[in-house]
Amino acid sequence: MWMTDEERWVSRALEGDEDAFERLLRPHRRGMMNLAFRMTGNHEAAEEICQEAMIKVFKYLNRFQTGRSFRNWAFKITANAAFDYLRRQKKEESVIEGRRHVAVHSTPSPEKRLLNRDIARRLQSCLGYLTPKERMVFLLRDAEGFSVIETAGLMRSSSMAVRTHLSRARSKIRMRYPQVRSRIEGENDR
Repeated sequence: MWMTDEERWVSRALEGDEDAFERLLRPHRRGMMNLAFRMTGNHEAAEEICQEAMIKVFKYLNRFQTGRSFRNWAFKITANAAFDYLRRQKKEESVIEGRRHVAVHSTPSPEKRLLNRDIARRLQSCLGYLTPKERMVFLLRDAEGFSVIETAGLMRSSSMAVRTHLSRARSKIRMRYPQVRSRIEGENDR
């Protein structure tokens, strides 16, 4: 029977091969970290969430269904860890604050870098006004590039619910920061 590289790494990781687990997780770490950071706005929390997610990926690797997307599965675990973190924070604090910085991809032009940092910083502050579900849908769709169907699967909700949360999130962001409009305008549900 023919196996994909991913299936081979999963199989070897289940047999205790740490290098195989590393190779399996390596391409997804940055995205998992970005998702955790964007959900919390806090680097330390994102590292904690990402670490927790990676431990869970390892612990529950035997539950991963081959033939499905490992990336989606790992992101779902990260999203759940972020939701758990936010729930714990909400219990401890009435309002979550401290969304200050967001990682920005560097561009060749210093002017573009400065503009992108400003937009990213403002967008990150806008994320604080979204509900956790709106934030998650917005990040999965617009930041990570998941389709509506993939996002619905990750969130265990319907495509219609994803579209509704995404529409509300985009609307709130447009109201809070009109300059972001050009970034998200026209990004209809794919």
